[in-house]
Amino acid sequence: MKLSRTLTLPGYVSCFAILTFAAGMALPPALPSQTAKDLIGDACYNELQQRKNKTLWSYVAERHSNNHVFREQVIETVDGPVRHLLAVDGHPPTTAQIKEEHDQHQGLLNNQSGRRAIQKQRDDDDKTMQELLRIIPEAFVFEDQAKEGGSERIAFHPNPGFKPKTYEQRILHALDGIVVIDLHDRRISRLSGSLGTRVKFGYGLIGHVEQGGTTEITRVNLSPGVWKTSVEKIAIDGRIVLFKTINMHQDETRSSFEPVASSTTLAQALDKVKTE
Repeated sequence: MKLSRTLTLPGYVSCFAILTFAAGMALPPALPSQTAKDLIGDACYNELQQRKNKTLWSYVAERHSNNHVFREQVIETVDGPVRHLLAVDGHPPTTAQIKEEHDQHQGLLNNQSGRRAIQKQRDDDDKTMQELLRIIPEAFVFEDQAKEGGSERIAFHPNPGFKPKTYEQRILHALDGIVVIDLHDRRISRLSGSLGTRVKFGYGLIGHVEQGGTTEITRVNLSPGVWKTSVEKIAIDGRIVLFKTINMHQDETRSSFEPVASSTTLAQALDKVKTE
C-alpha cells in the first residue's frame, strides 16, 4: 500500500480555509455596540496581522484518507511541512512504507529547484489568502445569532451586491455557514460552511465546483495571541480544465502542538525525525 498524501489545490481549495490562519495581535474585547460585521472585520484584520509574525510548530496529525487512518508527526519549516509516518490503521509502518517516505524526503532535500517551486506556490497562495481576507467583510451578509460563553455565533450568507473578481473569490462568495468568534482575542474558533450553489467558470467550459461542498474547522488557542487549526474537514468536488478533476476530501485532526524555531529548515526537520 502506497502512502496517501493530502492533495492540495492552491487557490480553489484554499478559499475554504482562509479563515483558519494562526492568530495575530489581539484587539480589546468587543464592545456591546459592535455589529457582527465589525467582529468579522476585526478577526480578518487580526489574521492579516499574523502573516507578519510567522511561527512554526510541530504536532501529531491523524489523517483519514482512502479508507485508512494515517498518524504522522508534522514539523513546519521555512521550506514547508515535513510529515513523518508514525502508524497506519494503528500499526507501525512497514519496511516498504518507511523506504518510500525516506525516498520522498531525500528527493525533496536534493531537489533545490523543486523546493523553490514549492516556495513560490506557497507565496502565491499567501497572496491569494490575504486578498480573500480583505474582501470577506464586504462579500457576505452577517447575522448575529447568540453568545456562546466568551464567543459570538455569527451566520454568514453571500452578499448579492458583491461582485467577485477572481475564481477564488467566486467560490468563497458562494459559501453559507456559521462562524464562532472568540470575543477576547477576536479570533475565529470554529467555522462550518457549504457551497449553496454550483459555481461555473466560463459558462461551465473552463470548469465548475459542485453545490454542497462543505468545510468544518476548529481552532485552539495555544498561547497568548497564537491559534492553530486542530480539526480540518473539507469535502468538495468539481472540475477545472487546468487541474482536471477536483476531489478534495480532507479529514485531519491535530494535537500535541509544540513550538519549533522560526528558522527551522527542511534538512533540520529531517534530522530531527531520524533521531526520534
